[in-house]
Parts: sequence; structure tokens; C-alpha cells
Amino acid sequence: MKKLLLVILCLTVLFSSTSCDFRYVSSYKALGLVRSEMGDRGSVKFGRLDGTVVLKLKMSGTGLENSIGCKATLDEGEINVYYDIFGVKEFLSNLKAGESIDERRGYIESGHRVYIIIETVTPAKGSVEIDLRK
Repeated sequence: MKKLLLVILCLTVLFSSTSCDFRYVSSYKALGLVRSEMGDRGSVKFGRLDGTVVLKLKMSGTGLENSIGCKATLDEGEINVYYDIFGVKEFLSNLKAGESIDERRGYIESGHRVYIIIETVTPAKGSVEIDLRK
């Protein structure tokens, strides 16, 4: 009986310490998609994208405060870009075919996880780059 309780306790600790964050899930059809997530920077380049791509970034360092830098170019289609820092999905930008942006919005502090959600309105071709520090 003690061994069974010990096994259950170990499994509970194992699963709780390695739990995944399922707040946002990428779900897309893509052709030629290149995705990069490196700490406080991320990018997505796509030849054809239909669906949702989520980047999970984190502001590293101590005492850092900044906004979210977003550079994007769209050759075809339409996308919406959102961000979530404190559990609330906020609108960052809308981009249509032939448009490009280079803007900074939002506010983040060091140690906070930032979700960047890229959703297609219509299938799209282009790129999105996110930089939390500049």
C-alpha cells in the first residue's frame, strides 16, 4: 500500500512539474513556413499560411521595461496580430495585402511571458518579426 501511494505521489509531482501551458495553441496549414523563437525575439516567414501561429517569448534580464516591436510585411491575404501578457488577448495590428508595419506597442517588464498570436483572416503570404527589446 505504501509503495502504491509513493508511486502515485511521484507521478503527481512529475506531471505537475512538467505541465505544459495550453493557453494558446498553433493550428495552421502552411507552405514554406519558417518559425523562430529565441527568448525575447521571434519571427514567422511564410509562403502560404492559413490558421493561427503562436510564438511564446519571454522578456529576459532584470529591470528591463519596454514595448513590443512588430515588423511585418504581407504580400497576399490579411492577418491580425495579437499579444497576451497578463492573460488578456490584446489587439496589436491588422495587416492586409501590400501593407507593411514597423511599430511598438504594449508594455512588458522583465520575467514576463508574452504570447504573440498571428491569425489569418484570409490565407496570407509574408512575414512577422517580434522584438521585445530594442
